[in-house]
Amino acid sequence: MDSPTSSRELATIQPPLLLPYLQSIDLYGLKEMSHVWKCNWNTFLIRHHPPLQFPFQNLTTIFLSSCDKIKYLFSPLIAKYLSNLESVCIRWCNGIEEVISRRDDENTASASSYQDTTFFPRLETLMLGDLPCLKCIDDEKNTWSRSNKISSSVTNTIHDHLQSAQVTGSYWSLCQYPTKIIIYNCAALSSLIPWYAAGQMKRLQKLEIENCSRMMGVFEGSGAGTSPTSLPLQNSTTVAVPQLSNLVTVGIYECDLLTHIFTFSTLKTLSHLKQLKVKRCKTIQVIVKEENKTSSDEEEVVVFPNLETLELDRLPNLNGFFLGMNDFRCPSLVNVMINDCPQWVAFSSGQLETPKLKYVNTSFGKHSLEHGFNFQTTFPTSSKGMPSSFHNLIEINIENKEDVGRTIIPSHALLQLEKLQRFTMDRCDGLEEVFQVVAMEGSGSSESKTLVPIPNLTQVKLEALWDLKYLWKSTNQWMVLEFPNLTTLSIHYCPKLEHVFTCSMVDSLVQLQELHISHCEKIEVIVKGEEEEECDAKVNEIILPRLNSLQLQELWNLKGFCLGKKAFSLPALDTLQIKDCLDITVFTKGHVSTPQLKVIDTDFGICDVRTDVNSFIEAKLEEVCTNIITYSSVFLIILKGFIYYKIIILIFLCVNVKTPILINDHFQPRHRKILNRNGKKL
Repeated sequence: MDSPTSSRELATIQPPLLLPYLQSIDLYGLKEMSHVWKCNWNTFLIRHHPPLQFPFQNLTTIFLSSCDKIKYLFSPLIAKYLSNLESVCIRWCNGIEEVISRRDDENTASASSYQDTTFFPRLETLMLGDLPCLKCIDDEKNTWSRSNKISSSVTNTIHDHLQSAQVTGSYWSLCQYPTKIIIYNCAALSSLIPWYAAGQMKRLQKLEIENCSRMMGVFEGSGAGTSPTSLPLQNSTTVAVPQLSNLVTVGIYECDLLTHIFTFSTLKTLSHLKQLKVKRCKTIQVIVKEENKTSSDEEEVVVFPNLETLELDRLPNLNGFFLGMNDFRCPSLVNVMINDCPQWVAFSSGQLETPKLKYVNTSFGKHSLEHGFNFQTTFPTSSKGMPSSFHNLIEINIENKEDVGRTIIPSHALLQLEKLQRFTMDRCDGLEEVFQVVAMEGSGSSESKTLVPIPNLTQVKLEALWDLKYLWKSTNQWMVLEFPNLTTLSIHYCPKLEHVFTCSMVDSLVQLQELHISHCEKIEVIVKGEEEEECDAKVNEIILPRLNSLQLQELWNLKGFCLGKKAFSLPALDTLQIKDCLDITVFTKGHVSTPQLKVIDTDFGICDVRTDVNSFIEAKLEEVCTNIITYSSVFLIILKGFIYYKIIILIFLCVNVKTPILINDHFQPRHRKILNRNGKKL
């Protein structure tokens, strides 16, 4: 070799040392190393006249981490030797500027001089992360500038052994070979896929890009950067349309300079795309950019035959998926999430067919598509993330929010909840009231009440709502909420909740089957009337015809299920659990009927119910009081016995210890010793 050996070089390739059995290169924390490979390729190729033995022919994995002085991984001329390479991973290398570079190959052939571009036939993964200086994957800027420096001998050797030629318009990039590309935290990277490789991306199946703050286009020339027509080609070459026929999954996150992901001409090649996620990109306006099209292009129907999942999240400037007039067909689309996109107008200006799609998800819940996908009223949100319309809500599902506001359903939206079926909230701070019920103009008078039904709500689950005080706190006693189809209600870990139902709306709970309340320290009653006396006067009997399971657990201040004096009828109740409710004195002050209830699960275990629940609780209270008296008597007897035993011990000591004897009376008092009868010092 003509190049000198350096302590900073991992290996200097010499004819006797070809490392044919090396399978993995794993380099970590080599702060002073400047090259992984470095070689005078002119000399190497000439010396190795055929038969040429390829070095590194079994190398499958390259892992590079925390090697800050390395500027690139390898030269393009070593690519042909890495025919079995499967994975390249580079992380936390602050000096890396390119993955493939020609900077040390001044007198050797250009990487793009190979017409045979079947390199890396087994490459599966290219992962590049936390590389702040990475500007490009390939050093394409020098492709044309060095193409005239190739000596004839080297050219002949390359032709003989690598079947390549000088530059004739055939280019290649490392990006066109992997099936999976993952790029994250590469702040200097302005584009990923070079213009000359866009038409050769048929192997790519998964593409994921995250937190590349300067990226202006996934494909070079498609963003606001350099146009590919300005690049100096020897021959006039039309930039190919990206070929992504095997691309299945795309995820783009936190790329704030991107204005779009694909161009319209690219859509034809996305026949296998199943999942598309774009999140937290501040300037993106559309997912697919409209191009200059012919009249036939405008009439073309775009088909995504395999697209199943589309997620668009926290895109403040997104106007739509595609704003052209083309129709779209997505026969496999079943999962759509569009969240916090305040500028959203429509999916497209044309028609959209999604036969399998039933609803759209947002951070607030699920929305129906009864009026089509292109409705405008669902997705724009307020500063609190509240939808501007509740008409299409099927489910409310809010989890892990720091500040959701004092109420979730404002009073003006109560009549818009006709489609709401499920309501779930978990780990949310700031919420005091779920349904806001206030006086509205024309809503009622002092002579009659206005009933506000939520007709299709079947399930409500509230958990870890630390500030919740009421399901609703009515400031208008003439407006009553009704839940005629509610079947399941569970409330857990709501320490400030005071009660669950009001007396005036219990009659509407005709379908309620399960009621589970636990760990609500402040709750005193489950059913409370707006005015207790008024409620008792107007309701003869409270009936919950389908309630079969009632669980009350760790409600420290619970006085009873209902403290009203009217009767309760629970004809289907067969499961009742009352545990750790230390203050309960009565189930209800009126009669309670539970014909199907045979046992109650209590702190005392499983107990038979021989009469009604009220009598059972009263009997248990008497039993507890009796036990307390009995236990107190036993304790007093034991205490008296203990005192008597102590007295006996004292008497015994007094008998066995005589009056102290003064020995040597002539001693001074300070020298006197007190001994017992055995002569031992006391």
